[in-house]
This record gives sequence, structure tokens and C-alpha cells, in this order.
Amino acid sequence: MQKLLSFILLTMTCFIAVILIPQANAEQVQENKNIAPVTSRFDGLGKTSTPLTAETIIDGTHFIATDKNIYVLPNIKTPENFSDLSLQSKTRLHDLLDQHRCTLYQTRTAELGRMNRMGHTIAQLECGKDKIWISGQLVREGLAMVWPSPSNPEMVPDLLKLEQLARSEKLGLWADEKITIQNAESIKDHLNSEQIIEAKIENATLTKNNLYLNFSPDWKTDFTIGISPALQRDFAKRQVALQSLRGKQVRVRGWVRFYNGPFIDLETPDQLEVLGMQDQNASAGTSINEPKKPSMQTISHPVAPTIEKPSITKQEEPKSEQENLVKEIIQKIKTND
Repeated sequence: MQKLLSFILLTMTCFIAVILIPQANAEQVQENKNIAPVTSRFDGLGKTSTPLTAETIIDGTHFIATDKNIYVLPNIKTPENFSDLSLQSKTRLHDLLDQHRCTLYQTRTAELGRMNRMGHTIAQLECGKDKIWISGQLVREGLAMVWPSPSNPEMVPDLLKLEQLARSEKLGLWADEKITIQNAESIKDHLNSEQIIEAKIENATLTKNNLYLNFSPDWKTDFTIGISPALQRDFAKRQVALQSLRGKQVRVRGWVRFYNGPFIDLETPDQLEVLGMQDQNASAGTSINEPKKPSMQTISHPVAPTIEKPSITKQEEPKSEQENLVKEIIQKIKTND
């Protein structure tokens, strides 16, 4: 009887793997075809003179080109520990790049934003006769989420608009119930991980030039966002009055560590969105070519701080599982060569 039950379970597993998963992937492909190509003017970036063609797809954001260099798409990532979604992203990237000549767009300053810490070339891609913006297409289809980089801010506002469309339509990863946007309480169970949190700011305090956005009256245990003096100046350039954010609902994404409760060290203003303030009228899957607007706007005049909080010492974010996986895949490719 036990052998019979084992045989039945094995048969059911094989049925799911052979029938249901390919069917789900086929439905995803059909869903992708219903989304119009995403294009862009790539404002703020410089166009490179030499096009390239992809040779090997490593994952949903990395590939090896025919020039043998490794390229990475900036400001996006695929969820870790979700093998089905990772495979869908990798497959879609292959489809978008396969045998297409691509134009690269990079930062105008050669010393900033063109190479990551692993030595991979950072670039936005425009590929094929439809001039598809690859990162934008992946985000629009829900096959990647936005993860802003301080060294590549140019395209983040457009990516956030596309992500909002994908999330509202529950496309790709946003249809998976296991991928959850946390709140100020639930984030306490997700320390030492990358998360997206939506919550209402209780108050903003300034201590030793560091600004803290607190999400409950008890700053010793609550979720908090820390903003350095340099970053406060970046917000000021965008006409954002941080101390006036009290009572505002925000969405923030980043690495969550423990410091008097869950804590995010903000590295770029693009990590923080004030909900209800952004222009979310980008048409579904069409050109993102309208003039640039700040991702946030002035709220009101500053409010005096009400609570003091100790100064912070920023900790370096550990390498993600995705970075380690990329290194392993690259090593295997080199070994096979």
C-alpha cells in the first residue's frame, strides 16, 4: 500500500511538472503578447556608438554579449527564491534579446554608473525593430520589480510608473500571493532581507543632522527610515520637504536591518514614494516619452521635530543571493568554454 501511495504521489508530481507548469508559462507568454512594446527617449543618458547582440542569458537581468562582456540591466531585479518567476524572467529576456541588435544607453559620466561592484557593465537596452526598452518591458509585464540604484537614477521614475501598472493589473510576480508588500508591523518579521513596505509616517525627527522617519510613537521599537545629511540635500533639490511628511502614506524599498526595530538606510530618494502624489497616467505599455517630472512633490512647510533618536552608523548591505548565483553561473559558463 505504501509503495502504491508513493507511486500515486510521484505520478501526480510529474503531471503537475509536465502539464500544469508549461500551461502556466504558456498563459504568461500569451499575456505578454497582449502588452504593447515599451519605448523610451532615455533622457539623461548617453547613446553608445556600437550596438551589440546577446550571446548567453544568465538570468532575468544579466547576459553575456558577443563581445564576451557581462551586462546587467540597472534599477530592476527579480524576486529571490521564486524559481518559476526567475525562469519566466530569464525566458522573456531571451525572447526580447534573441538575435536582435541592441543599442546601449549609459550614464554620461564614465566614472559613475557604468560598472557594478562585480565588474559587470551597466546599461539600458533598446532592441529590435520596435525599439523596445528592455528593462521597461520586463517591469511592465511584472517580470521584474524596480530596485533603484544611487548611481543610475535617470530612468527610475518611468520604471516606477510601469511597475504601478503591472501591480494594479496583477501581472507576473504581482499575481503571486507569496510576494507581499509589508506594513509597519509585519516588517518586524522580515529583518535582514530586501523588502517593499507601505505605511503611514508618524513623525519626522532630526538628530545630529540625521533625519528619521518614524512609523509609530515608540521609536525604540518601530519601523524607521534613516536619511543622511547628503541625501536630505538630494531631497531638497527635488523640492521635497521631508519634515512635512507626517501623516503621509509612503512606499519604501530597501534592505531591512535591526536598529531600534526594523530600519532602512535610504541610499537614494527614488527608494521613497509618497503615495497619491505621483503621476501614474502612463498609458499601458506605450511610449514613456513625456517630459521628466519629479517623482515626489513639495508637501507643505516643514514641521518641527518632536522626538530625538540616536545617530546611526550605516552597515554595508551583504551580497544578495542573486549576485552569488550569477557568479556561480558565470563560472560554469567559463568552465564549459
